[in-house]
Formats: sequence, C-alpha cells, structure tokens
Amino acid sequence: MMKRLLTLLLITAAVAAFTDTATAQRRINPVKQPDPTTLQRKAKKPSGPDRSNLAERLDAQGNVVLVDTVTGLEFVDTTAVAGHVVGNIYPLLHSVTVGLDVWDPVMRIIGQDYGGASVWGTIGLHNRFFPRFEFGMSQADITPDGMNFTFKSPLAPFFKIGCAYNIFYNSDPDYQLSFGANYAFTPFSYTIENVKLLSDYWPGETDLTFPKTSTTAGYFEITAGIKVRIVKNISLGWHIKYHTILHEGRSAVGKPIYIPGFGKRGTPITGAFSVMYTLPLNKQELPMVDK
Repeated sequence: MMKRLLTLLLITAAVAAFTDTATAQRRINPVKQPDPTTLQRKAKKPSGPDRSNLAERLDAQGNVVLVDTVTGLEFVDTTAVAGHVVGNIYPLLHSVTVGLDVWDPVMRIIGQDYGGASVWGTIGLHNRFFPRFEFGMSQADITPDGMNFTFKSPLAPFFKIGCAYNIFYNSDPDYQLSFGANYAFTPFSYTIENVKLLSDYWPGETDLTFPKTSTTAGYFEITAGIKVRIVKNISLGWHIKYHTILHEGRSAVGKPIYIPGFGKRGTPITGAFSVMYTLPLNKQELPMVDK
C-alpha cells in the first residue's frame, strides 16, 4: 500500500514538473534581429533644408540669410553671424555731398521755355540716411500752343527739405540706390499778358494784360535715385520724382500754369540729373564690403 502511494506521489510530482517546464518554455519570446534594410528605410530624415539648394544674401541687419532656391524659404545662417558685422558698418557722420542739378539748364538750352537751376546738399548718416536741403531759382515765359495768352513768372526762389534712404547702406558708398521724400515751398509772382480778345462790336483784336499776382505754393515729392562715382570724389546721378501740389495761394486770375521748382501744372512726374562732389567725414578702417 505504501509502495503504491509513493509511486502515485512520484508520478504526480513528475507530471507537475513537466507541466511547469512546458509552461516556462511557452513564455519565452525569442528576440528577432532587425533587418538592416528595414532600419535604413525607417531612419528619420535629417531636419532642415538641403544646403546644396541654398543661396546666400545679407538682410537689413547684416545677417547672412540662406534662401532655399526650391521652396523659397529663408533661414538666418547662425554659423555665419559671427563672421559678419551686424547693423551699420559705416560711422554715423560718414560723408557730405553737394550736387548741382543740370537738367533744367540743359533743357533751356534746347528750347524749354521754363526752368532754372538748383544746388543741394546731403549729410550721410551710416551711409544709410541722407537728410537733404535744396535751393534753386527758376522762371518761366510760356505761350501755350493754341492759347491766346502768355504766362510770365520772373526769377523766383524755391526751397526743398527731405530725406533719402540708401538701400545698399552696407555696400560700397560710391554706388547707391535711394528712395526719399521732400517738401518744397516757393514764393513767386506771375503775370498773364497778351490776352487777345475778339469783339463782334469793335473790329480787330484787343490785347489785355492782367496785373502781377504774388502768391506761394507748397508741394510734396517722392523720389528714386542712383549715384555712381565717376572719378575720385566726383559722381553722377539720376532722380525720378513724383510730385503733387499740397497748397497754394488764391488768385483772381486763376491758378498759375507754372510753379518754380515744380514745373508745369499737370505733369506729376519729372526728372533731375546732377553732378555731385562727396567729401568723406570719417576714413576709419572698415570691414570688407560688397562692391
């Protein structure tokens, strides 16, 4: 009896041990080695733009900006900031320029019946801002085509004050592209002469002359100009001006057809051509600039 009991316990223990071993074997999860090609496909793509598609330029603060030529996105190149000067590379008082506008004198020579001459000066601040003052004298003797009168304005002064902004302020100061605005004022007088009147009652023509009228006018200009150095400190430059009359005095004989420094009424766009002399104010050693 005892022998049978021991045998039964032995068999039961063997079965239990076999069951535990089988269960433990079923719980083992073998580690599968990853496929190298799968890892390569799932590798994260590098962040940021493809530098092979980038072009460099400078922004208004002097930072190097990288432009993605494919997407058009722009990035500041932080690795290059330390190698470039940020902000204004030129001193506050950089230069003084004096110019002579020769456009009207040349036009008078070829037959224009109005105009004069003017001189102007600017102070270059950081080669960026250019406060400007201009003084000129002008006159007119105009007989409009198809009209029965002559407009005459004796030599009169005009004054302009304003400021221009150089787009390429951190580049070579001998070459500039600028945009600006001016306010102009002029006190002048004019007469209207040889006014021919036809009468059905009296034969022939009657000539009238209106008395001299003194008045003032103020106008506003928006300008765009270029400057190019020719030799040493001598430069040439063009200016295109859009102007509009802001205020003017009243007159019993009507509005003048010509305003000194402005030109003929009804011509909103005009030009100027100047010869300039630039005097540097600070010749300190400067960083390399883009020519």
